Amino acid sequence: MKIAIFGATGTVGSALLAQALDAGHEVRVLARTPSKVRRTDPGLTVLSGDAKDPRAVRSTVASQDAVLTTLGGFSDPDSIRIGTTAIMSAMRDAGIRRLVVMQGFHLDFPGDPRNIGRKMILPLLWLGSRDLVPDSRAMATAVRASTLDWTVVRAPRVVVGGRTGQYRTGSLKLGPCSSVTNADVAEFMLVCLTDPTTLGTAPMVASGGARRDGEPSVSSTRRTEGS
Repeated sequence: MKIAIFGATGTVGSALLAQALDAGHEVRVLARTPSKVRRTDPGLTVLSGDAKDPRAVRSTVASQDAVLTTLGGFSDPDSIRIGTTAIMSAMRDAGIRRLVVMQGFHLDFPGDPRNIGRKMILPLLWLGSRDLVPDSRAMATAVRASTLDWTVVRAPRVVVGGRTGQYRTGSLKLGPCSSVTNADVAEFMLVCLTDPTTLGTAPMVASGGARRDGEPSVSSTRRTEGS
């Protein structure tokens, strides 16, 4: 596929870029500092610009089959809202439908389990940035209201690490101590890209922990859980 990736120099984005290229996709990325894109590949095109610039975003998504974004973070929270809005607008204008967005598990979606651990993370996020929570919630509202074929992948604390072959997805009960490797998040985003069952859903992804009574152990594949 021809894929546009936003946030490709970040913790998850860099792993996503590497895995997408390794899988044989043609990838176009937009980076404010192109030199931070460490990967080189004949299938990679790097454009210089900001995701909050509609013109740069349009150039990035033009002629692509799908868009994946890991925009945002404590250092640049408004890119979650402004950048994603620009991306969705450019996709609609270009007739591109498939969008996979990565954000935090603090976002609320229908069907989520009642979980005090998720509420505990909010004060920590507010300490990191006063804007991250409202900006990410505004983004999620806009994505859900769009007519695009969207998936929002929600992750807890992301740690740098390789693919574990052992992660859970679905409506998970997560908390401040939950985590997942950047490589596992990237792998799951690429799974969602071609999995029609994830359209219009917001699955969580987290490292496999202690299994529940009666639940089989997982050794080399992801496990999907309900609420």
